[in-house]
Amino acid sequence: MKLYVFQVNNGSTLTFDTDLAVQTVLELKHAIQAKYKIATQHQVLVVNGGECMAAERRVCSYSAGTETNPIFLFNKEMILCDRDPTIPKTTFSIESEIQVKVEESLLMPAVFHTVASRTQLALEMFEVANKLSSFCERLVHDEHLQHQGWAAIMANLDDCTLSYQKLLMKFDTAYVNYQRDLEEIKAKLSKLGTAVSVMARIPLLECLTRHSYRESMEKSSSTPEKDSDETEEEKSTDSVLYTAGAQRPSKLSPSFSASGTAATHEPAGDQETNEMTDSGGLRAALLDDDTPEFANPSCFNVTLLDWINVQDRPNDVESVVRKCFDSINRLDPRIIQPFLTDCRDTIGKLDNQNMKAIKGLEDRLYALDQMIASCKKLVNEQKELAQGFLANQKRAENLKDTSVLPDLCLSHTNQLMIMLNNHRKLLDIKKKCTTAKQELANNLQVRLKWCCYVMLHADQDGEKLQALLRLLTELMERVRVVEALSTVPQMYCLAVVEVVRRKMFMRHYREWAYALVKDGKLLYEAEKFKRESFGKLFRKSFLRNRLFRGLDSWPPTSFCTRKPRRFDDELPDISVEDLQYLKSCCPLEVQPFLMVPTMCDFEPLNRHVETLHQLVQAAQSVDEMSQTITDLLNEQRASYSRSTHRSSVFTPQSESIPGTTTPMSSKTPSSLNLQGPSCQPLHVPVPAPLEDLSPDSIDAQTFDFETIGPSEHGSSPAAGIP
Repeated sequence: MKLYVFQVNNGSTLTFDTDLAVQTVLELKHAIQAKYKIATQHQVLVVNGGECMAAERRVCSYSAGTETNPIFLFNKEMILCDRDPTIPKTTFSIESEIQVKVEESLLMPAVFHTVASRTQLALEMFEVANKLSSFCERLVHDEHLQHQGWAAIMANLDDCTLSYQKLLMKFDTAYVNYQRDLEEIKAKLSKLGTAVSVMARIPLLECLTRHSYRESMEKSSSTPEKDSDETEEEKSTDSVLYTAGAQRPSKLSPSFSASGTAATHEPAGDQETNEMTDSGGLRAALLDDDTPEFANPSCFNVTLLDWINVQDRPNDVESVVRKCFDSINRLDPRIIQPFLTDCRDTIGKLDNQNMKAIKGLEDRLYALDQMIASCKKLVNEQKELAQGFLANQKRAENLKDTSVLPDLCLSHTNQLMIMLNNHRKLLDIKKKCTTAKQELANNLQVRLKWCCYVMLHADQDGEKLQALLRLLTELMERVRVVEALSTVPQMYCLAVVEVVRRKMFMRHYREWAYALVKDGKLLYEAEKFKRESFGKLFRKSFLRNRLFRGLDSWPPTSFCTRKPRRFDDELPDISVEDLQYLKSCCPLEVQPFLMVPTMCDFEPLNRHVETLHQLVQAAQSVDEMSQTITDLLNEQRASYSRSTHRSSVFTPQSESIPGTTTPMSSKTPSSLNLQGPSCQPLHVPVPAPLEDLSPDSIDAQTFDFETIGPSEHGSSPAAGIP
């Protein structure tokens, strides 16, 4: 098997070893260059359907390369040259000798040698007919493949046209939206100029930079030497922004005041022009080592604008605005609209049906197929005549009668003339097929040049559209940044006020929550103690789990018994004094955003805490019910001690082993000291052991009717039915 590559330009088939099928397309191109002298940069490989073969993919990943479905090769060097492609004209050596041999054979006498010579000539004419027929079939097959190759490149052109139209439509839509929002964009840029003049007069609180300063110090300690790419300007700016132990000045520095005064007294016409230059002057003043205010390391004179300018160096606010205006100038309608018109013209050129569709080619190929069919008929006729010559020769040799030779030679003469006429028809078919292939190659040459031209223009326009679309996208992103920067003064002031408000809230909330948790825990412990006392008394009662269910439950431990989790720990250390300082320094434009926050009224919550405190005192007091439970527990404990003592005296073990005493059960509850004046707060004692309070231990000591015997009635006071 072989790998087939069909060159569409001249209709020739290139064959390679099938080992190349498992190699990459780039290696196939190198093989074509080595064998057929076609440079790799001039090769365009396409498969049926219009897909262009990628250089890094394997050849076998494409469903192409067979004799009927080859890989189509387009030679760009041949397309762009001025000469038409040359179709090789194949001429067989015996093809021109047939005419002469027939004429010589007709002059020969009627002898046995003449019969044998004419038979040999007939066989040669049949072989030539076979070769001519095969050659014509190959020519017509090549023309069919050229037609398929043209269809493949047209499918590729349609794909390129579709992607180009989508790109143009995408940019056109984005550009229309941009033109609609252009005035709004300019207004946002103008608003940023006003915001910049305000930011230049807003001081940056030192406490907001401590975290960044700490990170920079850690980074500098881990890397002793700074990068050589850092400029002196950046170093000086860092030293200004992150000065250790800096103290906030009581008022703005003279440079800030001067800039603010200049911005106030500028004429209305010059103010818009100089809005963006103020930040540059302020930054220069900030970075000036000769300025006395900044020569002092204990001074922290940094404005909000200075901090913003060093966040994305060298892209400061001025450069962002400058890039926005540069993009607006490059997107001027006087430049873009003619280009869009050219792009639409390119789409029209790409959709030129007169060039894409080769009119009459299908009919032409059908006619060629009919010629091949007639060619095969002529070959069959030549075959039959040649076989007749052989049969006549054998019959004459067998008869060995010279009297039949004149009639036989006359018949052979007529048959040779028929075969010569068929041979001439085959030569004519060959000439027509060769001419048809040359004409198709010339026709495709013109169309391929057009295809290269329009695709080249589409590629160039597509690259420009991509660049303009990126420019427009970047402009809209910068406009969003500009819009965000315009709200920085308001957001800065609101954030400072919000931090102060949260700190005030956190302080009041923490005081209220801690008081609530303190009383809630005492209330829980008091209730827990009372339930434990009642549980010890009631756990052996006959009524337990029969009439009074649910007396084993406990109040939840998670409500009002634990301190709330800490929050707002990472808030900047901004105080009310910092807010007052900002209010005294900031311009009038942001004064409405620097109002001291008012806290919500915590008085109702404090009254709830007082009520809870009274409830705790009431819960901790010893009322009549608690005293009754305590007396019953003491009486039960004394009765249990007496019964235990009697059983130890009368047991056989105690009689047989003198001197031994029965130890007290480890589960005997200790005496409860609940004596005291009525309605007085008690200290919460340590709760009983867990095994005395668990539901399992209580159920294990509960009597059942079936376990009560006559001998047990006197052993336990709770064994009988009252």
